[in-house]
Amino acid sequence: MRTVAQPARTSSVYIGSVMAMLATFEDAGILPPEGTPQANRIIKAVIQFQSAFLKSNHPAIRQFFTEAHRTTLGPRAEEVEESFRQSGWSADTFNAVITAGQIETAWGTDGLSDGLREFNIGKQDFDILAELYQQSSRAFSTQGKTFQEVYAQRRREMPGAKSE
Repeated sequence: MRTVAQPARTSSVYIGSVMAMLATFEDAGILPPEGTPQANRIIKAVIQFQSAFLKSNHPAIRQFFTEAHRTTLGPRAEEVEESFRQSGWSADTFNAVITAGQIETAWGTDGLSDGLREFNIGKQDFDILAELYQQSSRAFSTQGKTFQEVYAQRRREMPGAKSE
């Protein structure tokens, strides 16, 4: 009897982190209507960037991700990176990546773009996420909230959330 390899299933923690990110954009009132090309591109970008940072062994992607955390989070960098590997997106990781990717030199070499091409994403997709992050942050600021607070609440409501 032969066994057939089953495709790897995406863990609910990673699905939940993507759902929480999209729900956070929705809460900010900036997510385009479901099923539109714009919404589909955003969903793809959130999923594929998370996948790239979780799965890629490309040196430029690994370096970008690690440096993003070190620069933005200092002594908490390693802890937040480890949390990402276990649970997917967090507001801290998303902020670190967006901040690092907005530095023009991050895209100055072909390495990062080459590595991301394997995941069918690139700088244009990144720019969409960066704009969503900025718009969300501004929208929540006017409500007396932060992106981090809203995302954390949404993450607790989604599949794979840690019960604490």
